[in-house]
Amino acid sequence: MSNFQPPPTVLLPHLPAKTLVGIDLLSFTSTEQFHGITDLPAGWHFLYTGTTSNFSLRCGAWFYVGDITHVEHTHAQSQNDAHDQQPIVRAQGWEVRIWKWNGETETLLPMLSNTDENRLEIMRSKANLGRLRQMGALFGYRSEQAQEGDIRQSDWGKLTDRLSPQILSRIVGGEAHIDDDGRPSWSITSASSAARDAEHIPGLGAQEASNVTGRFGSEKEEKELQFLPVDLKRTWREGAIGRERTEAAQDRSWALGDLIQRYNNTGPSSSDQRQGENHILGELQFCFLMVLTLMNYSCLEQWKRLLGLILTCRMAIREREGFFKDVLELLLLQLQHCRDVEGGLFEMDGDYDGNFLRKLLTGFRPLMNEALDGVADSVVKNQMDALEQWVRAEYGWELRKESIMRRGMMQLEDGEQVELVMTGADEDDETGEYAPVIVDTGEGDGTAASDADHDIEISTPVN
Repeated sequence: MSNFQPPPTVLLPHLPAKTLVGIDLLSFTSTEQFHGITDLPAGWHFLYTGTTSNFSLRCGAWFYVGDITHVEHTHAQSQNDAHDQQPIVRAQGWEVRIWKWNGETETLLPMLSNTDENRLEIMRSKANLGRLRQMGALFGYRSEQAQEGDIRQSDWGKLTDRLSPQILSRIVGGEAHIDDDGRPSWSITSASSAARDAEHIPGLGAQEASNVTGRFGSEKEEKELQFLPVDLKRTWREGAIGRERTEAAQDRSWALGDLIQRYNNTGPSSSDQRQGENHILGELQFCFLMVLTLMNYSCLEQWKRLLGLILTCRMAIREREGFFKDVLELLLLQLQHCRDVEGGLFEMDGDYDGNFLRKLLTGFRPLMNEALDGVADSVVKNQMDALEQWVRAEYGWELRKESIMRRGMMQLEDGEQVELVMTGADEDDETGEYAPVIVDTGEGDGTAASDADHDIEISTPVN
């Protein structure tokens, strides 16, 4: 018995029955006999709970099974955050975590041996691990995955492969919680929010959201989410005017490159900017999964902001083909799991037809074709074709503008034929009544020529 080496396990003593428990892409309702989850594979995991399986407030935490120092070295830390981050300690001992239920906050917290009572309970729980397995009191992660053909486990790995301790520490906005064995975890709740989104959380004001967020996830008030700074209303460099500013508003490649350089620790002069790109990909993964598991509204907004930046670039597509291929591949996998969101991902935001994403993808294809004109075989084109085929089959979306019928005849039941015209069809192309116009603002004072040189364009409908 002394040679028994338990598989990676999370023990959840005293968890009330009928509590919603989720681990990665799996979720279930706990029973009286449930004591934890075992057979966890190496890699990132997200454990969360809720008082009910409906739209209750949920609390969860990220943790890593295996040697997390390997992830640290793979995803090097950005210079901007180097002095703010807490060093991660190499974990020692068995991969057995014990998280205790807090009845006051209705959440799980890693148990520390800071009291005699806790030390005794930790020793008792680890000693009883073999008996709990024999009793069937532990949920088998791998056995459940095997029943589903390992599809979910494989997908989860692809949905989290860009995460790192640095990305989680930056977003959550605080130090990781280190347990007795030196293993970190990062807590978040469904009410956690970035400052820019707090006042928009449905049903909550800014102050109420802050109060709710502070109740859960830790013994002290939780800090706000620190997302990558994405401002879609200002996508040009400081001091840009005229044509440069107009082009940067239409092609957001400069804003994307600036964001990548800010979070790339090899410096702006380096041609290798994968670390900065990984911050964006990792945040895309984090935000989507927090929507999927916690239904976090602020994470949904940031997911949309990041896609709104990336999928409106043109020049950057050719410069960063590998990055755009990874984004489209990740987006396809995320869309394949968006129905796992309770009520549906698009329905959560009130966008029942997915118009936001459909318009982005429809606009991205001509940008891609223009950027890769003359390129025979492109990984970006191939991945976009795969994504297009899937959304056409799943949602009936047509992403090629030339294939969308904008005017046609329709025969009514009585045999009468009427002509139908799609309203707003020219809006995305900025043609017809949506075409930009050049406005002379000089009013005859000699400044008109100067303004004209800068091609001032105002995209407003012509009355």
